[in-house]
Amino acid sequence: MRNILNDFHFVPDGATTLVDALCRFIKEEITFGRIAGGEKLPTIGEICKETGLTFAQARRVTECLAREGYACSRPHVGTVVLSRKGNVLRGRVLFILPDIDMGRYHPSQVIDTLSRRLTASGYAFSVATFSLDAADSLAVLKSELLRATDLVIAARATPQVQKVLAESGVDHFFLYGDKLESNDRPWIRISIEDALAQFADHCLRAGVKHVAQVRNERADTLDAQPALAERGIDSSWMTISCSKEGWGRFDGIVHCGYEAFATVSRASIPELLLFWDGFFTQGATMAFLARGIKIPEDVKIVTFSNAGIVPVYIKPFTRIEINPVEAGEKVADFALAILTRGRIPRPPQIKPRYVIGETFPF
Repeated sequence: MRNILNDFHFVPDGATTLVDALCRFIKEEITFGRIAGGEKLPTIGEICKETGLTFAQARRVTECLAREGYACSRPHVGTVVLSRKGNVLRGRVLFILPDIDMGRYHPSQVIDTLSRRLTASGYAFSVATFSLDAADSLAVLKSELLRATDLVIAARATPQVQKVLAESGVDHFFLYGDKLESNDRPWIRISIEDALAQFADHCLRAGVKHVAQVRNERADTLDAQPALAERGIDSSWMTISCSKEGWGRFDGIVHCGYEAFATVSRASIPELLLFWDGFFTQGATMAFLARGIKIPEDVKIVTFSNAGIVPVYIKPFTRIEINPVEAGEKVADFALAILTRGRIPRPPQIKPRYVIGETFPF
């Protein structure tokens, strides 16, 4: 029997675990027909010996394959590949996103949902990243597009990425982000009006008179001002400067969050801060706690939670939150409709919800 582990090569990228990489590799081997139905997979002991995984980690690989319908465990035999019932590989879907988003809570959940849905439907599913730096050559993305690809799903695509996709001729659509005037490709957008109305109503009930929105100087930002103004609540902007390198975890949390709010005088801290970047929220919260500024007694905080922050951090945030699994299901439905029907249906809307947590409880 061919040892499939000889063909497995893991290149650490800081985001994908060895368990996930091995599970994806075996699924692709089965999907492409390089492992036939009824063939026995390596034992947990063999996986441990060949890859360095622990017993528990190797067992997670076999459990993943069983859960997603690729293999099953048979007494006295081992883990055996299930028949694909005559299904052949139907195509390849590529999901691309900024490198700073890889490994974040929201994108990871969306990717997991897409991988499950698309591979179950017979499509190979791959992920590639690009840099938000305008000087990036996008060599990796261009290389990926040279492979046979039926559909590309692009998250937060820059104008440069949009241009590369348009020139490639590969069918594609966009998730979130901003659309070029000349681009006729479909976009799945965030419809945040309901969540903003709920937020503004909450402020009105709590007697909030003024809201300061914190934004990135280089980002096109969502705006709660119209909803607040309808309810007679004033609002203003606090613009945070980013370094030339961008606003990833370190820059966002330390420079744009912690350092930006470590020196703000207590008297000038607004009654309520609405952060449109989760990294800024993390850094600012740490700065407040380090200075003895209490939340929500001294300052109330609301955040757009899926811009880099998990729903609970130190204490549960009041947040505008996109359910990543629901979003992933909608994106998968849309992708499969394009792939199977050969036409582009109307893109769905992703609607965040407004969730009240301890940082603005009343």
